[in-house]
Amino acid sequence: MLEEPEPYRVPGGYICEDVSLGDDVMGPALALIDRPNTVFEAKAVGQFAGHDVVAKADQVRGTRIIETKTTFSTFDFDKYAASCQWRFMLDLFNAAGITYHVHCLSESEQNGVIGLKSIESFSLYPYADMRQDCEALVRAFDQYVTAKGLLSVLEARQAAAVGAL
Repeated sequence: MLEEPEPYRVPGGYICEDVSLGDDVMGPALALIDRPNTVFEAKAVGQFAGHDVVAKADQVRGTRIIETKTTFSTFDFDKYAASCQWRFMLDLFNAAGITYHVHCLSESEQNGVIGLKSIESFSLYPYADMRQDCEALVRAFDQYVTAKGLLSVLEARQAAAVGAL
């Protein structure tokens, strides 16, 4: 709905599949998008520790990445800051920074109406050892997959994904 909102527009809001969001929820979200200067769902692929890593950014605007998240729980900055997603994305896109817009939602128990409590925005930036940290994360994942005997599962998943193209 953020990329192309008009097909989902109904009086008073937006509907996508079984989710209905009012203008009070979508208006602030859409206001954060600089539509003519934004590339949506940009993909980048790069090598880390001998493995291809793929990232897809919600939005790219110039040298910056914008990620949109939603949560029904309490906003937790540390959860996002500790994740590896933003590190890989900054490296793969050679971006100057990444801004997260976390939409904190609520749902009425009586009628299932989704409301917007707040939008928490913050930015993260590249740092000197980021590439080495990404390499270490991939090596640790590789070791985990090998130790748990999951390589064949991942290879089958990859083959299915390639076959689906």
